[in-house]
Amino acid sequence: MKNKLYKQSGFLTLEILIAMTVLILMLAVVVMVSFGNQSMVANSQSNAEALNIAQGLLEKAQADSRKDFNLVNPISSITSSDGFVSSIDVKQIDYFTKLVTATVKFPEDNGINGSTILSSIITNFNNAVGGDTCSSVILPDTETWKNPNIKEKFSDLSSLASISDNYPITDIDAYRDKLYVAIGKTTSLTAPTFFVFNIDDSDISNPKLTSEGFIDNDGTKQSGINAVTVSEDTASQTTYAYVAAAGTTKQLQVIDVSTNLPIVKPNSLTVTGGSAGNSIFYKNGYIYLGLKSSTTGPEFHIIDVHKPTSSLSEVGHWPENGSLGHDINSIFVSGRYAYLATPDSRNLIVLNISNVSAPTLAGSYDDGGSNNGKSIFAVGDTLYLGRTEGGTELSVLNESDPTVTPPVFDSDSTINKSIDGIFVRGKLNSQTLQIPEALAFLLTPSNFTVMNVSDSTNMSPWGSEPLPSGTFGSSLFEPVFDCEGNNFFIGSNDTSNNGHISVVTP
Repeated sequence: MKNKLYKQSGFLTLEILIAMTVLILMLAVVVMVSFGNQSMVANSQSNAEALNIAQGLLEKAQADSRKDFNLVNPISSITSSDGFVSSIDVKQIDYFTKLVTATVKFPEDNGINGSTILSSIITNFNNAVGGDTCSSVILPDTETWKNPNIKEKFSDLSSLASISDNYPITDIDAYRDKLYVAIGKTTSLTAPTFFVFNIDDSDISNPKLTSEGFIDNDGTKQSGINAVTVSEDTASQTTYAYVAAAGTTKQLQVIDVSTNLPIVKPNSLTVTGGSAGNSIFYKNGYIYLGLKSSTTGPEFHIIDVHKPTSSLSEVGHWPENGSLGHDINSIFVSGRYAYLATPDSRNLIVLNISNVSAPTLAGSYDDGGSNNGKSIFAVGDTLYLGRTEGGTELSVLNESDPTVTPPVFDSDSTINKSIDGIFVRGKLNSQTLQIPEALAFLLTPSNFTVMNVSDSTNMSPWGSEPLPSGTFGSSLFEPVFDCEGNNFFIGSNDTSNNGHISVVTP
């Protein structure tokens, strides 16, 4: 009996132990599920916050692109106060489209970093026709541009034209895989003053002549061209080159460059002022034309070219009465304002062009030096003003309010050469995001120079390369350059005023 009770007691004890074990396991599972749910909730909140951050970055990129397509650039790292690390990758799909990818990383409770990735296509709607085709994204990296690779490619344009003459290059425009080259005054009335080269990706460093053309609707003299800009007419799907002719009549001429041989349209325009065309800028169906100094009329003109083959008409000019009395050396249009670089006591003149039929003076800037305004480039609210040699050659100005004297971010007087052209790449104007590296590319009479302008208040020299020997030195014609994609194209003239084309690659 006693043994039987022992056995029953043993079985009962075993059953109790099993029951307790099951209960403990169930409690453990409940605890794990409870804490797991808390972890899942925490991670879900982190995912939601990361998603909001990524969406915010893309929305800001969209807003920046509406202000200036060049403001949309890669950012390597943005760390928030609560430990979220964000980055922005930007790939240039074509000249007017960028793929922007925002990545946000965050630590999860399990010790593994989580991430959220969102992408968006951003298009340069404001300048999809006739806009700048230079990529703001610097490839392969900024360090490579400390020693740019400059190669001379063409040194004898007369052999290409089969007409012996001097062919001084006065301006170039790289646009959609073509390089349009403007030629100044030649001796022969039959000498071409306009060349078109192929610069597509198949051999970017070796431009090939595709066509040449006779221009100058005057017909009795060969004044040549001083400036060129190219855009497309979407209605007819035709590409046109608008040129500032060097004659005192028919200063604006239109060239159809969609055919193998450029065709000068008959609708040239003579503007008031009586002086030669000198500078040109295209934006949103309007040509902004600058003349040489005049004593009889305005030097700045706005022409409606929404219908390039129709009769051209001047819709506005400045000054309203009389003349400035100085050349318009360079024009840059951004938003409601046109920026003019001149030898006037105001090296920078800002015009409000909200009403194209009545431009008005909005502001101006001069540092008090004796040198002249020569070149302009703007990114967002930051404007870069290049001057002729002597004193301050480069100034970086805050143009957030063009109606007041612009505050000066920084200036440089160590270049000691005229700055004939400026491009800025990689700049991001933002007080809330990390500023990525930005470079200013400057063309002087003898050098291709790079400045680090990542900090607008503290520029620094980055690198400089001389133009190829024997390709510069003209006392009459200054060098010019343009950028397409990641490459630069330089037109320069030797001491005999013969034009040369050079290609600059990273």
